Amino acid sequence: MVAHSEMLLSKCAQFREQGEFIDVRLKVGEDEFAAHRIVLAANSDYFHAMFAHGMKESNQEVIELKDENISAAAMKIVMDSMYSGEINVNDENVFEVLLTADHLQVTSVVQQCCKYLETEVVEMKFDVQTYCRVILVANRHGLKDLKEATQRKMASMYKELCEKEEFLSNTSADELSALLCRDDLRAPSENFVFKSMMQWVKYRKEERMNVAAKVIGAVIIAISHNGVINYFDVQSKTWKELSSMQPPTEVQGCYCAELIGNYLYVAAKSNNNFVICCYDVVHDTWSTLHPILHSSGIQIGCLCNIEEHLYVIYKSSAPYRYNIATNHWQSIASSTAVCNLDQNTFCNKAAAVYKSCLYALYAQSVYNIGNRSYVPFNSLLCCFDAKKNVWESKAMTKTPHFGSSLVVVNQNLYVVGGDCTFYPSGRLPPAATEVYNDQENVWSVVQQTHIPPNNLRAVEIDGRVYFIINSFPIDSGITIPPGEVYPAVLDGWENLGKVDRNAVLCYVPVKTENLMTEDE
Repeated sequence: MVAHSEMLLSKCAQFREQGEFIDVRLKVGEDEFAAHRIVLAANSDYFHAMFAHGMKESNQEVIELKDENISAAAMKIVMDSMYSGEINVNDENVFEVLLTADHLQVTSVVQQCCKYLETEVVEMKFDVQTYCRVILVANRHGLKDLKEATQRKMASMYKELCEKEEFLSNTSADELSALLCRDDLRAPSENFVFKSMMQWVKYRKEERMNVAAKVIGAVIIAISHNGVINYFDVQSKTWKELSSMQPPTEVQGCYCAELIGNYLYVAAKSNNNFVICCYDVVHDTWSTLHPILHSSGIQIGCLCNIEEHLYVIYKSSAPYRYNIATNHWQSIASSTAVCNLDQNTFCNKAAAVYKSCLYALYAQSVYNIGNRSYVPFNSLLCCFDAKKNVWESKAMTKTPHFGSSLVVVNQNLYVVGGDCTFYPSGRLPPAATEVYNDQENVWSVVQQTHIPPNNLRAVEIDGRVYFIINSFPIDSGITIPPGEVYPAVLDGWENLGKVDRNAVLCYVPVKTENLMTEDE
């Protein structure tokens, strides 16, 4: 029986090659492929439905396949396989052939492509980018066996894969979540897995923080000056108390925070000294580090991390840095440019690490005796090179900024939030959003064309909506399609702004069982 079917298939291939009994031609672009309707219908549910249900193509001599996913080269391989039962694919064309066969519902070719990917690509090659592409295709076309084979391979090699650039760049939140849920995940310890998850989030921090909760349980927390910590429940869109991680009782005020690996560092005031409190995320414990040098009476603007050093930026005065490994504080170079500015110059509430350097934005104003008011000036961007231990003055912003934040999104530096005057009256609009071009050393204003009136200081950055709450940027996950002319819909986020105006906001990975309020 097998020999008979093989002979019949061979005869059909011979008829096709000699142009005998041809009753249809398939056109892809400028190429045409001679075929027999009965062979197409026998191999493809797509063509069977076309010929059997009286569609207009059923009587056409030439059928044009206009789908952009179908190329002439892939179509030739699929057609040859229909007549020979064999497939001729390689690493370069297998995805293209698979997409064509799936679109035309040629099950035999889809199965052969999947088998090739499993045996020749997934099992034999060490290529994270290809793994991610295989899973993407498998998800899109419902190829469960192919997806399972690829995830099984990635789970077995997780230790080797998770730190690679390709893994951090190409793995989606859904893929990572599915991978981490597997029982066959091979990793040295839970701590190793946690660190790898944090590394994935930090690789694209601004765009991944809004999905971090799905991957590692990261939530937005607000640390108030009285020590109470609340977290924002994204499901109910409300603030709830997080009693499980309240800071030490001797803390009288918190000013800023920075998450580094498994540790949350919080600049706080304790017994009239400024100290750094450290929260161990894994062990759910707090500790207090050495007091900050010469910090009495100076409010802290922000914390930044560069190569295992924690930099403390003040609203005035020179910064210091803390060596995490040696638990030692040291002073660093002062900014001559800043020291030479007017006494009413002060650092905005945030700085940022951009291209391995520390950037701080200094607001400026001059008191006009005649008008008895402060006259705002444009802000100055300063850059600290940690390796050279030197500061460099950069460009002035296009507009004044007071209490604004520096944010890095998609490898661009933005200044967002804050006000355009030293003493905001509430009647003036917030400060402009600007983006910095480090190649030309210039700022330019980013027009906010899709932001409706709101109380969340919403800004549009690179096609996404960010809320600026207490100078802290929060990616809402709201995207603005290209060419969209209508305002973005911000409904449902009103409660996000209902937080102590002096509270410090940050993202922290929290165990699910800790997200319990007293009334729960």
